[in-house]
Amino acid sequence: MQLFFVVANTEAIAALVESIYQLLCDGFALLDFAMESKLVRFLGSIRLAVPLLVAIAVILIGATFYESEVGSPTVQREIYKSAWFGALMFLLAVNLGISTLSRFPWKGPRKIGFALTHWGLIVIIAGSAAVIHLSTEGMLLVRTDSAPGSQIRIEGDLLEVVAPDQTRQQTDIFIKPDGAVYPRQFGGLSLLGYSDNAIKTVQFTNDGVVDNLAVKVQLHSDRMGQTLERWLAVAPAAYSQMDIGPAHLELFAASDEAELQQLLRAPSPEQNPMGTLAIRQIAGQSRDRTIDVEPTVGQTLALSPDLALTVVNVWPDFRLGSDGQPTSASDQFRNPAVQLLVTQGDEQERWFVFGKAGLPPVRSNDQIALALTYEPPAATPTDYFRLVAAPDHQIFYAAASSKGFKSGELPPGQSISPGWADFQISLVEQLDHAQVQRQIVPVMPVAAGTMAAEGAPALHVATPDGQDFWLPWGEPTALATANGEYFAAFTPKLLELPFYVKLNEFIVERNEGSESVAMWTSDITLFDPQTDTAAPRSVWMNHPTWFRGWKLAQASWNPGDLQQSTLQLKREPWWVTALTWTGSLLVVLGIVVMFYGPSLVKRWRQWTRSPQTEPEPPMDEGSEEKAVGTIPILAVFGK
Repeated sequence: MQLFFVVANTEAIAALVESIYQLLCDGFALLDFAMESKLVRFLGSIRLAVPLLVAIAVILIGATFYESEVGSPTVQREIYKSAWFGALMFLLAVNLGISTLSRFPWKGPRKIGFALTHWGLIVIIAGSAAVIHLSTEGMLLVRTDSAPGSQIRIEGDLLEVVAPDQTRQQTDIFIKPDGAVYPRQFGGLSLLGYSDNAIKTVQFTNDGVVDNLAVKVQLHSDRMGQTLERWLAVAPAAYSQMDIGPAHLELFAASDEAELQQLLRAPSPEQNPMGTLAIRQIAGQSRDRTIDVEPTVGQTLALSPDLALTVVNVWPDFRLGSDGQPTSASDQFRNPAVQLLVTQGDEQERWFVFGKAGLPPVRSNDQIALALTYEPPAATPTDYFRLVAAPDHQIFYAAASSKGFKSGELPPGQSISPGWADFQISLVEQLDHAQVQRQIVPVMPVAAGTMAAEGAPALHVATPDGQDFWLPWGEPTALATANGEYFAAFTPKLLELPFYVKLNEFIVERNEGSESVAMWTSDITLFDPQTDTAAPRSVWMNHPTWFRGWKLAQASWNPGDLQQSTLQLKREPWWVTALTWTGSLLVVLGIVVMFYGPSLVKRWRQWTRSPQTEPEPPMDEGSEEKAVGTIPILAVFGK
């Protein structure tokens, strides 16, 4: 019985081998037949290869110069990712493939090396196309004083449109350096252009139904050759104050004479430069009290006979350093916190109390019954120009600068010098029943050396009835038309990462004895929410790191702000990387076999030849070279 199964299996294997052999023979016969076609011979010939290679070389050289003018995104979209360039590269791969197949069977080292080299080039072309079309790349800005980031900004922008019939559409848009936008039409809107510097202008009209003060002020500087006009209004509250460079403008409406005099009074020195601690009574153990932080740092305060508090440290801009210890990122009270040591009998607790409202203290234990809050010092601008309306609508001013303080009445048209360089401020217009009207406009170029308004990107669109609007970047906007209201949003293209990146510290190393920068390093921590683990890493130029299939590299940094760093993140499928590596290895192997294979085979035959064996005539390398071609890698693609 066993013998029967062995014989049956042997016959089945033999039948399978014979079938495979027959398929191969039929395939090669079909290949030979195809190679006789004039079209196939031309596709694999040198007559096609030479002009094709020349055209690709010219395009790549031109793209290099074009990229220096318009930038990499434009070249990527218009050339490298275009259908016509992909067709050229595909035609080159076809030429290489047919040229290689036409020399089958590949007998001898030269033909084998020729085939390996050309198959490697085909694999490299395929891998390059996969990298261009399938890889993902974006930028991530991280800061030491902010939470971990998980959204990267990838190339391109998005436009989302909700039509009056509530249909929602979304598309990628591409913006060229000259402001042209692609596509030109989407969601019923015409995309007219783009500005990378647009501002939101505000106009007020005097047709409001309630009392609402608004004033237009003018700032003029002869030295800078510039005149700016700005609106201030009591309501909405967002327009009651604004910053222009180092200057702070604000508007108040006094309800009575006492409030008027208080608003026009010179600023007093800060009474509590480090803020105060407010302690609330709990179960009769301590009485309500307020403690000034600055004089009590390092001091122990008795709150009750068995309850004491010590202010250990104050951090104006709290963060955790690379060693996990608390530190302050700056002297500005941006994220203030105090460290306390609270003692009650034998119990001792460490407290971290933060200045942000709603953020509870962090305690080492929860045994001591005590409630307290930290009130940081108020941020009072050192340079400000305050306009105050009296109950009879008369306008007064109070100006503070490094040159001193002044106040008084501000009649329309009269210029006041607040002490900021040579700026003059005057009251242009006053409205008592103001109503706000907003509009987005692009900023026009200004003369060199003048102060340009700080704007943001905006997209210029037109509705079907011919009205045009500017969509501010990142702000959904309602577009009113005769046929209904459109909602449109021009937003960045973002991608959520499967992990979080926290910048612990940005380190700048300088050359010894000078201020020139030698190296900059981002000390980061990568948090994986799936495994609840953290991985500390360091990234610097030409020294990336990998995490969860993503490559993180140092992209740029801001010399004026060492609390931030910009990282480049890139991901591509593993098989794409394998394609490029495989193609490169095949090319290298083919060149080695082609050039060194014949001499190695010759030496092997001499070494293995028996002394009694009649020496064989040397191989006619010239004839083989005639069969293969005189130029090995790319010069010969066809017969």
